[in-house]
Amino acid sequence: MKLMVGLGNPGKKYAHTRHNFGFTVIDEFTKEHGLLWRYNPDWIAYFIKTEEFVLLKPATFMNKSGTSVAAAARFYRIDKKDVLVIHDELDLPLGKIRISFDSLSAGHKGVDSIIEALSGVEFGRLRLGIGPTSSREAGLRGVKGPNDAEKFVLREFTKEEQKKLQEVSKIAIEALNSYLADGIDMAMNRFN
Repeated sequence: MKLMVGLGNPGKKYAHTRHNFGFTVIDEFTKEHGLLWRYNPDWIAYFIKTEEFVLLKPATFMNKSGTSVAAAARFYRIDKKDVLVIHDELDLPLGKIRISFDSLSAGHKGVDSIIEALSGVEFGRLRLGIGPTSSREAGLRGVKGPNDAEKFVLREFTKEEQKKLQEVSKIAIEALNSYLADGIDMAMNRFN
């Protein structure tokens, strides 16, 4: 049994921001598979359970998402090595994805929360690039330091970027299907 977790912030205010790209991808995955979300108030999360996997969308703010992930993993007796977290990655340019395992958070507060709740980094991550595609673009968008980065991830994508999102979402869904069918190592070999 695998647990795939999409990260984002709840509420309409954040729905179309860069930081919610994890929610966007997992929602597209559920549509492709014809699945419907249910809410579990004990976990403070939306979930879907199938024969092969559990999908989870914490309904907490990003920096508290570990609580929901740990609760679902405990309930279904899923080892952390079988958890895959789908999240935005500022250090990757928009359009790139990376699958990793057993890696640090690189300052991502949602991933930090999950590392703490699961007591370690031994889980997978599907990192979705949301960053500027060049240093020139980073300067134009005002991403220079940590405070600027926080503002940047809470911005909505431009219309031009939204076109690219559709392409990236399709690739990310292929990566999720590969992860489920063949495991994380094969998915990393194919998509990294």
